[in-house]
Order: sequence, then C-alpha cells, then structure tokens
Amino acid sequence: MFLEATLLGMFIGGFRGGRLTNIIDMNIRGWYLILLSLILSFSPVFLRNFDAGSLPVFLMFFSMIIMLIVLALNLDKKGVWLILLGGVINVVFMLLNNFKMPVSMSGLEAAGLTSMYEGIMDGSIINYVAAETTGVMQFLSKFIVVPKPYPIPRILSIGDIMMTIGLIWFIIGEMARPSYSGRGKMVQYTYRTGINR
Repeated sequence: MFLEATLLGMFIGGFRGGRLTNIIDMNIRGWYLILLSLILSFSPVFLRNFDAGSLPVFLMFFSMIIMLIVLALNLDKKGVWLILLGGVINVVFMLLNNFKMPVSMSGLEAAGLTSMYEGIMDGSIINYVAAETTGVMQFLSKFIVVPKPYPIPRILSIGDIMMTIGLIWFIIGEMARPSYSGRGKMVQYTYRTGINR
C-alpha cells in the first residue's frame, strides 16, 4: 500500500496547496542507511543459488531494523512516529515467529493471491509463514484483506495500516513545509563618517 499511500498523500497535499518540489528537496537523516536496507532486502535473490540456510531470512529482517533506525532519526517530521510504531509492531511480531511475518492463508485465498499462497506453502517465499487461525496473536498477522475489484489486491497487518496512514501524513506534511529556496536578503548597514559641528 506504500505506493498508493504516496500517491494519495501527494494528491491531498497538492489539493491543500502544498509544494511537490518539497518532496524532492526534503532532508532525510541517515538516507544512506536506506540504500543499505534496500541492498539487504534484495540480497536473498542473489543467495538463492547457494546453501545459505537461514541467512536470507536474517538479512531481510535486519533490513527492516535499519529502516526503523532511519525512522527514529527523523521523528521530528510529521507522521514518522506512526510509521515507526507500525514498523515496530510488525518487527516484534516477526521476532516471535522466527523472523517471519505470519499471514492468514484464508485471507490470501480471499484476495486471490494464489502465487503468494503457493510460495509460502512450498517455502519459496522465505519471509512469510502461515498464521495461526485462532487466538489473539492472529490480529497482529497479515489478515486484513483488500480484494478485487481493487487493482492491486493486498493482505495487510495492523502495523501495515498504521505505516500507510503515517506515510500519507508524512507526505502531506512535507508538501506543506515552508520553502526557503531563493536568494536571501543581506542586511546592509550604512556608516557615516565625519565631524559633527
């Protein structure tokens, strides 16, 4: 939902008179850590031809930890605290489930995500696991179904929903941020010299 959240945030921000250029010019502390996180999240693709054991799962989990660090470095920005809270909820729940995110299998079927269902069942999707069908803990898994006719069917967790709302809030806040671009004005002082009579 993050792509949709970004587009929706930009639409609302523009409707409220925000500047799209602020998104391009925004200052993200620890931006280089985002690059490291992306590299780690894609690393399982390059390790699938090797007997890496549980290493790919740990690398993907660690990439999420790095993103949480980036969020913590930018808590002064609007909405970031909500993104961070949703991310922490997801990460803690993954810690309780061998570094994997539990997913409702019936929810996957309802959303029509058959390839994801089959990938979890045969183990080719390494960062998800079938969720328990009973108990309180199921409500922290991915169980919220966004089915067709939505163009991109999804299954989300409560943490995902919080992160999505936080991202929309963040985009709107950044677009509304005052822009200080342009040439500054220099204060000039004039001194008079001479002898007063």
